[in-house]
Amino acid sequence: MLEENSLGYLLFLVSRGHHNLASRVFQQIGLHRGQPQVLFKLGRYEGITQSELAQKLELTQATLTNLLHRMETSGLITRVRDTSDARCTRLYLTGDGKKMLARALEKRKVMDDTAFAGFSSEEMNILSGYLQRIHTNLNRE
Repeated sequence: MLEENSLGYLLFLVSRGHHNLASRVFQQIGLHRGQPQVLFKLGRYEGITQSELAQKLELTQATLTNLLHRMETSGLITRVRDTSDARCTRLYLTGDGKKMLARALEKRKVMDDTAFAGFSSEEMNILSGYLQRIHTNLNRE
């Protein structure tokens, strides 16, 4: 099979295309690479610790620390010491962070509409299952 037709190469192209679209779309609202996913996770798991967030995002602590510093400086998130464990810091969206999350969710819809144009609900469900299986396969130890 020619490289251009291999499934691995097609996954690479899809990943690159999605990344490029995400960069353009989220840049319109002032978000940089990685920040939308942090917003999405904090919107769902507000009060999560940094290590828990790193695990959910599959990022290293160092990468996440840089992202969080930038977002904290921008006023999107705040870090609060846990009252029951002073060694633990919890992450929260600020008021501006919640507003940005709403804008980012709208942009994510634009991305999904673009990427999945012409797909039926059944096709979307099948594709979701395949992508989850690929992800599981790639993350086996």
